[in-house]
Amino acid sequence: MNPTGYSIDFTIPQGPTGPTGPANGLSAYGGKYNDTAQTINLGIGTQTPINLPTAMPNLNTTYTPNNSITVTQAGTYEINYFSNVSAALATTITQAVRANGTNIPSTIISRALSVGTNTIFSGSTIVTLAPNTVIDMAVSALISVGLTLGSGLNASLTVKKIN
Repeated sequence: MNPTGYSIDFTIPQGPTGPTGPANGLSAYGGKYNDTAQTINLGIGTQTPINLPTAMPNLNTTYTPNNSITVTQAGTYEINYFSNVSAALATTITQAVRANGTNIPSTIISRALSVGTNTIFSGSTIVTLAPNTVIDMAVSALISVGLTLGSGLNASLTVKKIN
């Protein structure tokens, strides 16, 4: 009963059922990381892939070739990336996530590094990828230099299909 003493009884009709979403949430995801200290020797102006030896759980992605994630389904993907590096010489380092060996423009980061100072490169982007696209992360320098990935988690790369 409401305050006026009248009872109100009505039914709201149910609308049509919407489309069923993917089971268990995301339909494709994967990730790789590195937690081993190491030095990468960079040549002048050449891109060198970052070692990502440890696999995270994955669905509809593969981890071949080494140090990469291959998406098996076309779609829109969110890519997250991170590295913590230091240089043996003061120089500018450029890091990028690549799709089939080509830099994804929204992931290119260039930073001037001081000798022995840890610098974090990180970001997130959303891109459309074709099936069997190979994703990796690479670094380059203007001079030949040793680039050190320190102890603990020092690099990671993840992808998840959002559409």
